Order: sequence, then structure tokens, then C-alpha cells
Amino acid sequence: MKWIDFFARKSKVEKELDSEIRFHLESTIQQKIAAGMPPEAARREALVEFGGSEQIKEECRHVHRIVSVENTLSNLKSAVRFIRKSPGFSLTVILTLALGIGANSAVFSAIDAILLRPLPFPNASELVALHQHNHTRKNPQSPLAPIRLEEWNRQNSSFQAIAGWYTENVSEISGALPERLLRANVTPRFLQVFGVAPALGRGFTQAEEHFGGPRAVLISDRLWRRRFHADPRIVAKSLRVDSWQIQIAGVMPPGFRFPSADVDLWLPVPMDAPVAQDRSSTWFTTAGRLKAGVTLAQARADLDTVQARLGRAFPKTDKDLTAEIQPLKETIVGRSRRSLSILFGSVSLLLLIACTNIAALLLSRTIGRSREISIRYSLGASALP
Repeated sequence: MKWIDFFARKSKVEKELDSEIRFHLESTIQQKIAAGMPPEAARREALVEFGGSEQIKEECRHVHRIVSVENTLSNLKSAVRFIRKSPGFSLTVILTLALGIGANSAVFSAIDAILLRPLPFPNASELVALHQHNHTRKNPQSPLAPIRLEEWNRQNSSFQAIAGWYTENVSEISGALPERLLRANVTPRFLQVFGVAPALGRGFTQAEEHFGGPRAVLISDRLWRRRFHADPRIVAKSLRVDSWQIQIAGVMPPGFRFPSADVDLWLPVPMDAPVAQDRSSTWFTTAGRLKAGVTLAQARADLDTVQARLGRAFPKTDKDLTAEIQPLKETIVGRSRRSLSILFGSVSLLLLIACTNIAALLLSRTIGRSREISIRYSLGASALP
């Protein structure tokens, strides 16, 4: 109803403008005739003094119009006429803008998803990546030894939990044909660090996380749907992985794809296994969740103290080691930051070039219409076609 009222009011205003302009013009003509001028000469001189009627109307409209709505409608009409009269030119402008804006939108969407948004975990700002650092080696940064990871867990006061993982390809042979799957071997507290729980079933029990205990595995939502057709009774069924028959403990949420988008199995690693006691064997890529309110500097100082204590206790393997900490997001996306920044700068330059080309095209077209525009102004019309 508001739009109908608006157009009805606009039509009424236009009629009143026409009536007022005719009244003032006729009054001026009558005054000149009364002063002794012939009717034709009086009309001609009154028209010259009065000016273009369309220009007078435009000035009056500014008093009555809703400017934003009027301008929008006027621009839309002009755009439709422009496209109809010059389809080739219009198509060139539209495609040039579409290329520049589309490229910018695509790259910015990637930047938003990778760099600007937090990691898809609860309280992701608390997550940090941990490494052991040996300044005496050519490649100082390395994964963490299992026994050292457990000692950091026990002796620190800054973390809720620390967990590690490594991945490997395995053969799953319980189906009709063998299938290669990516398995993540994870330490205790892995689910706690990332704040995730199985969507179906349960996590690992303490017995399953100890050497010689029962074996259990968590499977991905993707594998559950593809291989088991989303069977809700999947828990307690088993998979045959390599030479092991392993019970399925649960199904992970659909959005959880860590540490790799291709991972389909999560298996606990017994940290008390004899092979895991070697301090020089480094297995795990490691992450930790900070306690609320603990800063990165405080956590770094805390782990430095812990590692210095281990260095004194085990000088042969730990004397030259320090703890390295950085936000987990920076570890995951840090290598992409420079590439995405360069790419975004490139597409921004592309959009600038596209806008410059369009401006040059419109300027050349306007120069070509200079004579037409002059005539339109002299007749009291607007510059728009």
C-alpha cells in the first residue's frame, strides 16, 4: 500500500506542477499583452524569460520528492534505456565488472574461511601447537617423543591437556575388497584437547589407552555412511585393520576431519608401551589447550621450566631441548597467509584495472555525446538519454 500511495502522490504532484507552470506562463503573457505587445511576441518573450518548463519542474520536484527512491527509479530507467540502445557496450561493461568482482569475491571467501574465521573447535583461541626444539641440529624443530609428551602433561600448570598424533595408511580388509584408509594414531586426552565427543557411541576408555588392553577405534561419519550405510547399531561391530580385529567404539561428528580431511580412523596409542619409553624416538605432532586466562608467554615460560628440569634429569637426551609454542591456527594456516595475501592483492589490482577500463569507456562515450548533451540542456532536458 505504501508503494501505491507513493505513485499516486507522485502523479498528483506532477499534475499540480503542470497546472502551476501553465498558470504562471499565461499570467506573464497576459501582462505583456496588456502592456501593448502583440500576442505572438508576448508569448515568445514570456517563454524566453520563463525558461525551459522541464528545468522548472525538476527544481520543483526537489521540494516534493523522496530523493533516494526517485534517484533509484531514475537510474534504473536510464540503465534499461542504456542497455537497450547499446547492448554490445553494456555487455562489455557488465562482463568486465563481473570478472573483477567475481575474482575478488572468490579470493575473499577463501581468505575469510582460512585466515579470518577461527578454527572449528570450541574456544579455538586456547589451542596451541607444541614442538621440541634442539638448537644444535640443522633442523631444530621436531615432533615430540611419547614419554616427553606425558612428562609435559604431568608437570605443567598452564594447560588443561596436551595430546599428540601421527597418521599412517592402513588396509581395512573386513569388506568384500581391501580398502586403504588413513588412520590417526592419537594419545590420551586427544578428544579433550579439541573439545569434541563422538556423535554416536563413546570415546576411548582408560583400559583401551594402556598397553595390552582391549583395542578400539573411532570411525569418521563419512566411513560410517559409505561403508556401513549409517547403521545406528554400528557400535560394538568391528573392523579388520591389517592383522588386527578392532572394535568400533563410536562415530565422530560429520564436521570433525582432524588432523587431515582424509582421516577415517582414530586409534589410541598406549603411552606405557615399552617402545614408547625411548626418549630419542620422536613420534607425535602435538597440540595443547591452555587453561582459561593463561597467555602464550606464560605457557611458554611454564614449559621452559618443565623442560629445563627434564634436561637436568636426562642430560643425554634433553639437555639441548626447549619447548616451542605457537597458536595452532598459525601452524595450520601460516604457510597459506602469504600466498593468499599475494593472490588477493592481484585480484584487487585486476578489479582496479577493470574499473579504470570501464571509466575510460564511459568517458569516451560521454565525449562522443557532448553535442547531444548540449542540445538536451538547451532544450531543458536532462543529460540522461
